Amino acid sequence: MKLLREYVRELLSEAAKGPQDLPDGVYVTIVADGPDGAEIFYSDDKGQIIYDNRYAVKGNVTLSKPDLPCGGALEVTAAKATSGWGPLLYDVAMEYATQYGGGLISDRFSVSPDARRVWSYYMRKRKDVDAIQMDDPYNVLTPEPDDNCGQETAIYNFREVEPSSVPWQESPLSKRYVKTGPMSQWATYKLASLNRLMTLEE
Repeated sequence: MKLLREYVRELLSEAAKGPQDLPDGVYVTIVADGPDGAEIFYSDDKGQIIYDNRYAVKGNVTLSKPDLPCGGALEVTAAKATSGWGPLLYDVAMEYATQYGGGLISDRFSVSPDARRVWSYYMRKRKDVDAIQMDDPYNVLTPEPDDNCGQETAIYNFREVEPSSVPWQESPLSKRYVKTGPMSQWATYKLASLNRLMTLEE
């Protein structure tokens, strides 16, 4: 997924674009389904997703409700974006997932090495993001079921890049992520203040 491949590189190089950089005629649209998920994408002024090359910007993030409780988090099940424009969509996605649920989690079935770096960056570098540990489906960490979440990606993906003796709980993929503090809705509020945000109900 291009958004995930580019994300860390953009953050470190400060190449990521913000709301103020959106070209004329381009908006961020959220097709919302509350705690069940959302589609977040770059759109035209009618709220239609941009597929063609009329603009220099296109991309989308799909959020879905996972099979297990996962602390009420929403799962990233698809993501792609024009280079430089992925982080803005990702921040809006995390803000949405924090507002309507328990935050954002990675795909529970397949995570590329580049995608793992994204979640590692969130866990270790973002001061406005809290990483909250989730359990596995067998209550290894806690007796309560609410934090149970599929951990296959944390177990297998983590051990591909770290010593096998390291517990899966230390993987960035084993956690859910919420935005906190005074900047917790910054991207969404900034887009709204610039009249570049559309919200539609499913």
